[in-house]
Amino acid sequence: MTTDGAFSTTWLNNLPKSMDSPLLPQENGSRNNCDAHRFFTQLSSIPKSVLQLLGSSYIMRSTAWEIYGSSSDVLSSPLFDWVEMKPPMSNLHAPLARINSLVYATCFAEASSSSDAASVHAKLIQHLAIFRGYKEAFAALKVAEEKFLTLSKSVILLLKLQLLHERALHRGNLKLAQQVCDELGVLASSVSGVDKDLKTEASLRHARTLLAANQFSQAAAVAHSLFRMCYKFNMQVQNATVLLLLAEIHKKSGNAVLGLPYALASLSFCQSFNLDLLKASATLTLAELWLSLGSNHAKRALTLIHGALPMILGHGGLELRARAQIAEAKCYLSDPSYSVFDDSEVVLDLLRQASDELQVLEYQELAAEAYYLMAHVFDKLGQLERREEAAASFKKHIMTLENPQDENDPLLNTLCRKP
Repeated sequence: MTTDGAFSTTWLNNLPKSMDSPLLPQENGSRNNCDAHRFFTQLSSIPKSVLQLLGSSYIMRSTAWEIYGSSSDVLSSPLFDWVEMKPPMSNLHAPLARINSLVYATCFAEASSSSDAASVHAKLIQHLAIFRGYKEAFAALKVAEEKFLTLSKSVILLLKLQLLHERALHRGNLKLAQQVCDELGVLASSVSGVDKDLKTEASLRHARTLLAANQFSQAAAVAHSLFRMCYKFNMQVQNATVLLLLAEIHKKSGNAVLGLPYALASLSFCQSFNLDLLKASATLTLAELWLSLGSNHAKRALTLIHGALPMILGHGGLELRARAQIAEAKCYLSDPSYSVFDDSEVVLDLLRQASDELQVLEYQELAAEAYYLMAHVFDKLGQLERREEAAASFKKHIMTLENPQDENDPLLNTLCRKP
């Protein structure tokens, strides 16, 4: 038995010797097998301090992939060269962020601090919400809350508020969404110290709530104020996000011409900083803006969507994929040269895929739009029975959107149960 420091020194000195020996020897089997055994035994006996340092590198790498992709300088550090080969393109950053988080949670959980473990759990739950829907995300969140019950004002609480807000907006429950915004405002207050990221998050959520309530001028005012703050403190990723939000505000308010410069500016930021998924979302918003200007812009919009589809379908979440599929279907239906009778399945397949993903995500408004377009296609084809089925689904989603309160929904009361 030795002290941790002495063992660390011995382990580091012996590691190069162990790595030089083959792990699957062909000759001198008994001796080499013993060396291999010592190699694996030594790796499983790494001191806790070394494990914590190695685990922290995975957290930092995951965060770097989430924000900047392969343009981040931290990814070119020699510290990471032996851990993972750097990919040739930046469009792998979303899955690599998940992979690094999973590696940390699987291999370094026992040696990690509570705050680091909570941060990784939050990242993985966010991915669940984006790619699997809120049902699985909230199930995982419940486990995380029990695991990190002692942490106050942790990332788990922030994640819980984020998920509640997104789900409330998708279900049309603006009262709950505003309540969550108030909670975020309390967390971002200057009483407990100014956190720029948290303040930005609270303002973004507030602007999105105003947009969902069709209060366009108020939402634009909040977004403009937020952009000035982000520009002042050189928060480039947030700049691109806020510009895209302003484009969406003008798109929904019916001022597509005013939204075009904001979408183009957001696209420019994304190209400068390799924000590939955000760039795909900005491209999709730009296509939607062009499409809203009239059917003569349908081909231009379709070209933009097709250019972003590899990224969206390869790495985008449920909402982004569904938005792209609905926008592509609308481009076909708006194009004067397209005939429903010649190739209706192209549009119907897109709308079916979108409606399935939106039901998992509980996005009532967008799901209603998908079923509306589906009913429109069936009506043109003269398939009255299928038209009525799609119309009934449309009506169901509209009624859910207009009456979002459900007393039997346990998630509506989860706001008062904080970790």
